[in-house]
Amino acid sequence: MPIPVIIITLISLALIASGLILNEWTSGNKASLARKSARRHMRWRLILKKYENSNGTIPDGIIRLFLNPENLAAFADVAFESVESLSAAFGILYRNERAFCSLFGSASDDLRSFFAYTISTFQITDKEHNGIYKKTMLSYLTKDSVYLRQNALLAIYSFGDESLVIDAFHTINKKRFYHNERLLADGLLTFTGDKILLSRCLMNVFDSFDKHCKIAIINFMRYAEIHDHDERFMEMACNEEIDTDIRCAAIRLFAKKPGKKVNKVLIKIINSCANSDVWEPASVAASALGDYDDHDGNNEAIDCLLESIHSKWWYVRINSSKSLSKLRISQNKIKELEASKDAFAMEELSYAIDELQMALDRGI
Repeated sequence: MPIPVIIITLISLALIASGLILNEWTSGNKASLARKSARRHMRWRLILKKYENSNGTIPDGIIRLFLNPENLAAFADVAFESVESLSAAFGILYRNERAFCSLFGSASDDLRSFFAYTISTFQITDKEHNGIYKKTMLSYLTKDSVYLRQNALLAIYSFGDESLVIDAFHTINKKRFYHNERLLADGLLTFTGDKILLSRCLMNVFDSFDKHCKIAIINFMRYAEIHDHDERFMEMACNEEIDTDIRCAAIRLFAKKPGKKVNKVLIKIINSCANSDVWEPASVAASALGDYDDHDGNNEAIDCLLESIHSKWWYVRINSSKSLSKLRISQNKIKELEASKDAFAMEELSYAIDELQMALDRGI
């Protein structure tokens, strides 16, 4: 056998052997980790069983177990295994509130973040037992770690206290931290208290927040289908001095609730912005107008869209064409559009009509 072939064969055998060894080591490592996890869970089952009928006071040795993230995760897992375990876990969290917050005071941001997330899963709404947790979570909002701030917010929402949420938003605003609008809005949806009351409290101080917080508040109300403040948002949407992104968010909110007044506001926005340098509100309004299919009173909307379909802005045109297709534009109106000799507008409308028909045929 030639020497190169022998060398290649030996190398191949060595690689296969090393692969088998690595696979065996990985399998063994996984098994070892699984055994350790099982032991941690069993330990917490025994601890929670022991403190089921106690006042929740636990020795420092058990409290220090929480500094280990694996132990913290196991505690949360076991707590939700039964009503008795959950009751014992709440007793421990209630009774040792100060000790836990002090324990994590000097911990790393990652560990504090995990602690905040764990607290959020228990939804401690009892005001007699969450005062120190509230102060601690607010203090976490001043830290640089976005993970810590996000999980602290989740804990704050879980307490169900409207005034605490206001304080949290003011803290973020004051520190000028950028916090993703979607994260803020989705977080508000997890609020365990009265969301209607929360929306009112937020609107009372709405003007004091920055752009990102404002958009998050508007989106929260859109996702939660809260329309108590639509009149105010209609005014914002029509106000050209207000930030464009805020105006667009406001349009998306109030446009979700059909009505003649909303219809007129959308038409007003399209007429004023369709060919403006600030065209985004017209694009959003044109898209929303297609959802108001009032066969007896949509002529004004159709006429408006037949104008905006000639806009110099592509998004305004395309959204106008899609809405026209939804409003079932008459053949006479289509002929009027053909007479305008705007080939692009006609092509966009034809495409939108075909696309809608295919969707209807597929049952979408």
